[in-house]
Amino acid sequence: MLEGVTLTVAVAVPLITALIGAVTNWAAVRMIFGPREFVGVGPIGWQGVIPAHNERFANDIADNVGAVLSARELAERLDPRSLEEELSVRLDEELPLMVAAVSEELSPGMWEQMADPARDVVIAQVRQSVLSTATETFDELRSVSDELLDLHALVVDLLSGENTTRLVELFRRMGRRELRFIILYGGVFGLLVGLVQVLLFGILGNWWLMPVIGIVVGLGTNWLALQMIFRPMEPRRFGFITYQGMFPKRQREIAAEYGEVAAEEIFTPANLFRLLSEGETGTRIASVVLHKVDEAVQRHRGTLELLTSIEITDEMIWRTQTILIRLLGERMPEVRTEVEQVVAERLDVAKLVETRLGDMDKADFERLLRGIFEEDEWILVVIGGVLGGLVGLLQAAVVLAL
Repeated sequence: MLEGVTLTVAVAVPLITALIGAVTNWAAVRMIFGPREFVGVGPIGWQGVIPAHNERFANDIADNVGAVLSARELAERLDPRSLEEELSVRLDEELPLMVAAVSEELSPGMWEQMADPARDVVIAQVRQSVLSTATETFDELRSVSDELLDLHALVVDLLSGENTTRLVELFRRMGRRELRFIILYGGVFGLLVGLVQVLLFGILGNWWLMPVIGIVVGLGTNWLALQMIFRPMEPRRFGFITYQGMFPKRQREIAAEYGEVAAEEIFTPANLFRLLSEGETGTRIASVVLHKVDEAVQRHRGTLELLTSIEITDEMIWRTQTILIRLLGERMPEVRTEVEQVVAERLDVAKLVETRLGDMDKADFERLLRGIFEEDEWILVVIGGVLGGLVGLLQAAVVLAL
């Protein structure tokens, strides 16, 4: 045993240093995510790195999403031509009711008096017209889908401001294994440094080495842990050990989780429909739809006259459009869940994002997470050093007492 180093000191110092490494890394990880709001007095205090910069992080993620997903691509997956089979049952249920309502409005009793074969012919014509009108409308809207469907704005809105909690959980979910590694690594590395600390204290006998080494441990463990998470990108051999950075090694797994979050939290049918129905976008789409409905009704003016046996006036055309829009509005809540389920299946955002991210170049993939955090990494390292120095002072007090 070195002079001045008792068995108690020899055991206590490495254990305390291991605690320093684990606690400082745990604290640094906690300080990434919280607190949600600033806590402190005046300018002195702390707010989690992610909550404090939620808009910047949300914009960076939106940029990353834009690299793998576009509004035009989502629009292509919702082409009415490909959705006809999934929606045909609902379409066949609703059309007779809508045709009967229009007929009753224009010529009461006419639909009830019509023979079944004649009704079938009318419904078949209307069905074809509905599909044709839907396709024409969709093609026109798809040509400007990048203007109508602002995915960047949607991502920023759903991950910032009042929705910052969703942003925090996204990072926590994607990096949970790496974050656990940082804490565990801090404890292991701290234990090894503690053994060196005992040796130096036994040789030099200076108590102030404790906080100094505490700072070194706090800085070193955090910095080295970050490097080990992202580097090397490809497997490399270090003596008898082959190592690859945890993040690039888990690219496929992280891509799958990113895809799940994108599908479940961001690009849901409900969120997309809300985006398309609000503000200027909603007004623009409504204008196009109304115009197409007007064209369709005008095209079938003759059919309406044949159906009702009366001359169809412009006022009747307007009433027909009003009835159709009212009926569609009334039916929407009933069919919304069914429509959203079909849309979600057709979009398959999770698989699309997973595939794109999984096949992405590793350098580009790294920028998805590290590129966002890179300018704030020094904060995590400094936090480790500060907390390590404070715990080192406590360690010195324990050693002197012993």
